Amino acid sequence: MRLALQRLPLFILIALVIGWQLATPFGARTVLNRLDYVVYDWRLQLAAALQSEPVQAAQSSVVIVDIDEESIRQQGRWPWSRQRVAQLLSELQRAGATVVAFDMVFSEAELNQDFNRWLQTQLSEHQHQSTPDLSRRVEATQQPAQLAEPLAKQLGQDLWQQLQQRVQQWNPDRELAEVMARGDTVLGYFMHPDYDAKVGQLGPGLAPVPDNQVLVQAKGYTAPIAPLQQAAVANGFVTTFADGDGVIRRTPLVITHQGQAYPSLALATVMAYLLVDDIGFSFQPLGQVAALSELKVTQQGVLTDAQGRVLVPFRQGRFHFPYVSAQQVLEGGLDDQQVAGKLVFVGTSSQGLADLVNTPLATAFPGVEVHALVAEALLESGFPYRPVWMPGALLVFQLLLVALGLWLFSRRRPWVMVLAAVLLNSLLVGTNLWLWLRWQMDVPFVSSFLLVQLLFAWFLVAGFVREYAREKKVRSMFGQYIPSAHIERLLSNPEHDAMAGESRELTVLFSDIRSFTSISEQLSATQLKQLLNLYFTPITAAIFQQGGTIDKYVGDMVMAFWGAPLDDLEHRRNALLAAMEMQRITRRLGPELAARQLPEVRVGIGLNTGVMNVGDMGSEFRKAYTVLGDAVNLGSRLESLTKYYGVDILVGESTIQGVDDMLFRFCDRIQVKGKTQPVDTYEPLGLKEAVTGEQQQQLARYQHAIELYQQQRWSQARDILKALAQSNPDCRLYALYLERIAAMEQDPPEGDWDGLFVHVSK
Repeated sequence: MRLALQRLPLFILIALVIGWQLATPFGARTVLNRLDYVVYDWRLQLAAALQSEPVQAAQSSVVIVDIDEESIRQQGRWPWSRQRVAQLLSELQRAGATVVAFDMVFSEAELNQDFNRWLQTQLSEHQHQSTPDLSRRVEATQQPAQLAEPLAKQLGQDLWQQLQQRVQQWNPDRELAEVMARGDTVLGYFMHPDYDAKVGQLGPGLAPVPDNQVLVQAKGYTAPIAPLQQAAVANGFVTTFADGDGVIRRTPLVITHQGQAYPSLALATVMAYLLVDDIGFSFQPLGQVAALSELKVTQQGVLTDAQGRVLVPFRQGRFHFPYVSAQQVLEGGLDDQQVAGKLVFVGTSSQGLADLVNTPLATAFPGVEVHALVAEALLESGFPYRPVWMPGALLVFQLLLVALGLWLFSRRRPWVMVLAAVLLNSLLVGTNLWLWLRWQMDVPFVSSFLLVQLLFAWFLVAGFVREYAREKKVRSMFGQYIPSAHIERLLSNPEHDAMAGESRELTVLFSDIRSFTSISEQLSATQLKQLLNLYFTPITAAIFQQGGTIDKYVGDMVMAFWGAPLDDLEHRRNALLAAMEMQRITRRLGPELAARQLPEVRVGIGLNTGVMNVGDMGSEFRKAYTVLGDAVNLGSRLESLTKYYGVDILVGESTIQGVDDMLFRFCDRIQVKGKTQPVDTYEPLGLKEAVTGEQQQQLARYQHAIELYQQQRWSQARDILKALAQSNPDCRLYALYLERIAAMEQDPPEGDWDGLFVHVSK
């Protein structure tokens, strides 16, 4: 009984660890799963290292046609004309590709700029009002039969006939659709779980699903245009979902939308390849919900989790499959043996096209290869899986592991306990790895590993407590190297450790030289160094003068923050003053740069205020005092948006709070990519005492126009903005809102719109 009471805390800890494992759902964003992700990635990397070389073209049923850097360099930047895509598809069909799947979304009709200029000229010559709206209506349809009769009357008979001839002569979308119809082509589309935008035409679903299912659900989609969707043999979503640490390990085979299940690109492609029209869904009751357990694509079903997801069967690093450059296909150098009878995915590994994802094997993994891996596994029924009976089996295993640990560690000498711990950990790692390599079974590892370490640590500490006066020995040992007073302070106040970060409200600044890539290409290395030194020296002084802390220099980018390490109650105002001084310094540098035959520079600055993590962060080899957090990320996004709004400085709404002696101009209510909360953004105009009366009048008129714009009183807002634009034609904001008003008059926003603009790119 005495022994049991002594070990009661140990038994409580063991119960907590086992209960933690049982109560942690697979895929939940918890610390335990994050640790298991690390082990999962390690297993994948080890398995990839043990595998053979990448499969050869003759051995693989899947081939990837890659829009690589060479293709972009030879054929021009993306997006390519649909005529070029049609040529690429035609060559693949000629070479005998069974199914061609595009890991891309053709959600908009291709516009012809030459046609647009011709139409504007003709309208002007015939004394028609040449409006962007009319051009878009003509150009977007690309079919004379679809043009409204009032438009034909407006143009006149001669111009109408010329328009018909022009449109009939040029229609790359129709040309691509005709090529697609000659073979089996699968197109991609995006599913949007978080917003209900519906763009393009969504193909038919696979089958209806139960109302109480827990599959991944989509509110909206971005799908191909109707002519292309109708010409394709199938469609599949290309949306991928990362785990909580931003790494893609799992992907859904189906997503639901309005009660229908829709296939992934890989599933739709395999169905077309196997000539399968229907698949079987096996739902199992799980409490009050229906959980998907299996998809029947071939005779051997595919096991999924309750949400229809599978573990991506990563085989090796990048380029596991045979890759064929799109340039090689377009120039006629494709060997028919490379794709004949194969399932072909068309995608990109180019850095500039942003289809590289983070996976356990690579941080820049081609997204198209994820779809190819899933398709290959569907054909071979070779997915890794976590059995549904895993929680019960894991409970029994961990209880046996605890019993074995108690016997091995109890009342042993320290070196015996160390040896037992090494053997037990080796057995645990080896068994887990064997189950993965032999059966592709994903068994949670971290909780069992923690149990072994917990048992080992408990008995090891207990042994040292019995044999030594641990605290006295530790103090004596450290007293040889540092003063005892310092030891006492560290022991009593561990939060003062330099590596321990803290959360504080700070203001962060990002500054970037515009068009720096173009500037650097014009200069030698010596000139570039001279330019950056001339630029960084005075702006760094301006930041220091206002009490800021330089976080880092990255190329031409400067990051600084206010409010740490020293407290600064006016960190917002000081950061704003520093930003405005940086702009004045940059303008003053112009003559000096010109005298040295260096190009003039312009900078964009973004400021944001919020709660950030600040501290001495890094590794054992190098540390840096820096800030992290969502507020920091937003500051970086604001800097990148300065060029879009044509302003030198862009700040978030939290930065202007309490700064009463400055004037700010509202820029926009935005939602940046990756964020869900809207943010009002402003441009600082300067101290109130330095702003002229005329500027204040213009600011008041502009603010009134913005209020009218947000109330959807388009004509009144347009009149004010046009007048302001005439008096200040260089202001990008006026032109930007005039463009938006013109668009919204044709396509008014839905719901209780409050002026929000969503930025879909960084």
